[in-house]
Amino acid sequence: MASKHEPYNPQDIESRWYSYWEKNGFFKAKRNEGKTPHVIMMPPPNVTGRLHMGHALQDTIQDSLTRMRRMQGYEALWMAGKDHAGIATQNVVERTLKKEEGKNRHDLGREKFVERVWEWVGEYGDIIFQQKRTLGDSCDWSRERFTMDERYVKAVQKIFVKLYEDGLIYRGEYLINWCPKDQTALSDEEVNNVERDGHLWYINYPMEEGDGYITIATTRPETMLGDTAIAVHPEDDRYKDLIGKNVLLPLLNRPIPIIADDYVKSDFGAGALKVTPAHDKNDFDIGKKHGLEVINIMNTDATINENGGSYQGLDRFEARKKIVADLEELGLLVKTEAYKNTVPISSRSKAIIEPLISRQWFVKMQPLAEPALEVVRNGSVKFYPKRWENEYFRWLENIRDWVISRQLWWGHRIPVWYYTTESGEIDENRPFVVSVEQPEPGMIQDEDVLDTWFSSWLWPFATLGWPESDEEIQKDLDYFYPGDVLVSGYDILFFWIARMIMAGMYVYGKIPYKDIFITGMIKDKQGRWMSKSLGNGIDPLEMAEQYGADAVRFSLTVLCAQGQDIKLDPSKFEMGRNFANKIWNAFNVFGQFMEEGKSYKRERTFEELTLVEKWMLTRLNETIQLVEEDVKKYRLNEALTRIYTLFWGDYCDWYLELIKPAYGTPMNEDTIALAVELYEKMILLLHPFMPFITEELWWKLRPREEGSACMMQKWPTHNEAEVDTKAASVLALMQELISGIRNIKNQYGVSPGKEIQAILNVPANSNGLVDTMNDNKHYFSKLAKVSDLQVGVGQKKPKASASVIHGEHEVYIPLAGMIDLEVERKRLLKEITNKKNFLESLSRKLQNEKFVQNAPEAVVNKEREKAQMAELELRNLEANLADLE
Repeated sequence: MASKHEPYNPQDIESRWYSYWEKNGFFKAKRNEGKTPHVIMMPPPNVTGRLHMGHALQDTIQDSLTRMRRMQGYEALWMAGKDHAGIATQNVVERTLKKEEGKNRHDLGREKFVERVWEWVGEYGDIIFQQKRTLGDSCDWSRERFTMDERYVKAVQKIFVKLYEDGLIYRGEYLINWCPKDQTALSDEEVNNVERDGHLWYINYPMEEGDGYITIATTRPETMLGDTAIAVHPEDDRYKDLIGKNVLLPLLNRPIPIIADDYVKSDFGAGALKVTPAHDKNDFDIGKKHGLEVINIMNTDATINENGGSYQGLDRFEARKKIVADLEELGLLVKTEAYKNTVPISSRSKAIIEPLISRQWFVKMQPLAEPALEVVRNGSVKFYPKRWENEYFRWLENIRDWVISRQLWWGHRIPVWYYTTESGEIDENRPFVVSVEQPEPGMIQDEDVLDTWFSSWLWPFATLGWPESDEEIQKDLDYFYPGDVLVSGYDILFFWIARMIMAGMYVYGKIPYKDIFITGMIKDKQGRWMSKSLGNGIDPLEMAEQYGADAVRFSLTVLCAQGQDIKLDPSKFEMGRNFANKIWNAFNVFGQFMEEGKSYKRERTFEELTLVEKWMLTRLNETIQLVEEDVKKYRLNEALTRIYTLFWGDYCDWYLELIKPAYGTPMNEDTIALAVELYEKMILLLHPFMPFITEELWWKLRPREEGSACMMQKWPTHNEAEVDTKAASVLALMQELISGIRNIKNQYGVSPGKEIQAILNVPANSNGLVDTMNDNKHYFSKLAKVSDLQVGVGQKKPKASASVIHGEHEVYIPLAGMIDLEVERKRLLKEITNKKNFLESLSRKLQNEKFVQNAPEAVVNKEREKAQMAELELRNLEANLADLE
């Protein structure tokens, strides 16, 4: 006979099993024409990244899906990789360079600096993958890709050339979002618009001829140095006679025209708009429409340039202060008002964005967006939750061209080549050439690199080898593309998710994945974003060290309700740890009776099983079916909650308690065999969510062959032949009655171990229920210490007895000499009041015509059944109260 195993310690098993899985190649996916592929592309973490709770949540979901599908017989590929993260990585290396050597990248030069970045990537780039292993990620690490791999670089260059040749990439001078801190252009999606307290300054612009002024209102007075017009609405009677005349730009005394444009809002400010085409997107459009001069007054570091007159060299905000002071001194500042202003902020550097005219490379997005819209509209790609479709549509239907060039050194160089003059400068008089390879000796490549997202939008197929023509790569692409589901947060819906669909449709004419599961975001317990400045971050590795990786995975999955952000506190991981301990300790109930090296197998048929055994198998099969339905809808929290309830609530609290032999008595082999069978199937159900503890326990259940694993076993399937709904309903009734008896004993302060008498009254139409209850009286004895249970139809309730009522079934417990009858009278009065209130609320609902007409028929019928049952229970309660008199 085996002894009880040691208390559960996750640190003893987790690293051991991960090494075993990886050594045996269980994570690897290969083409297998006899299997259906199941593919998930891991959102590639930045090489600068360290594992955070967002990674932990999404990795847990992806790994659970991958492990489950692998067990279900799919050829499951979870594709791993990392992103070069242009701005982030360059900034990290520059900070290190400054801290350690007191240098910047310009001191090293481009080539040497990029070498330093590669050295940094080599030293630190794999840290996050080692951290992901701690969580149990079962990716195919042999296929790991990096967005700066040689093959991947070729894919990025080829797509650039293809887009250019198809007329979808162009170069032009446009107003772009400029980050003065990172010194690069940014796309609209990389800019956060934040509401801040600011001011509205009212300024008089003097007429060039005669007296008078036009008053404008602005939130950015420093940009007035670049004004090239004043715009008014053509129907505004205040200014009709001034259209076509000039005003003098204050401070610089430059004449600028008064123009008419429908864009102007007559009710904003004083109804006149200063137009600065070089520093505002709307003004840029007005300027193009009216052929206005474009005057840039900013350097790339956001200081005023030579076009700013005496303000040259000042930082933009210092210039603002001086300009306001000078206007006030000249008597041209009319007033200043407090004003809530929307300020564009870089999502990375947090610097205030400056709109600047710059020559950049752009992708025409509208032609790419149309096919991407259609595949979601026609259901080829589905969002979970569905409501994210609306955000997707909103963005794609109003999409703007994508600025893809970045003024960085680390990243994919733009594959554009220029002829040079004798002095080595770019020859602007000769056309550039777009090409993967250098077209002619002496030509130089564009200095800029591509937006990081321009490489990662190719992730679903470039990771599989596109555009290589190798036969094996083509077979891989045919087999593993498109994928099945993308799991991601809503924060990169536009950056990445939508663009991958565009790229897939453009390159392949195929969607990159069928489903998109948008998880909520992790926040602290107060609902705030986690950040270093708030000090409210929770390290998943610390939580795994404290509670175990399985506990972290369990808690995150259960908390991941579809469509909701997660308010997280470290204490939430206690439920995962408690459940892991419950799983571990449950083994001891039957494990202590098992013989070492023996494999227990059930010999009895389903019909030969006891009531509780039939009930437990029925509950297992019902759960298996419901779990699969939940997973198909990506409701993994509901799936895992079902398994948790099955294991703890059904298997541990009821089944094990009822099969447990009396102290000092052995458990018979038939009972052990079924306990092991049930436990093993639940271990398999739990494995995708809690892989480490389930692997360890799987090996304890019976002798195993070296090289096998829990993770490679077949997923349990629903067996209709082992479902007995009648037995399940009888056991469910017994659970309600036993729980009621326990509650009454507790209510009256009666010791749980004190033996009592009880009378069970069953309705006349119960079809053998009396015999079933009599055959299983020991369940009441074992779990409620009912030493004498009388069962029958038409049983009379003794005077002065408490009762448990469940529908038409009643248990009477004689209370004479055991309780205070006055307490029982008060309890019944309280229950009667509660039941009447419940009935009243149901009555109001059923009398509501809108509810009855609009709600599904099944829902309305359910409410009517509730009302009928409540009326029956109320009559019984009132009768019981009368019996105490």
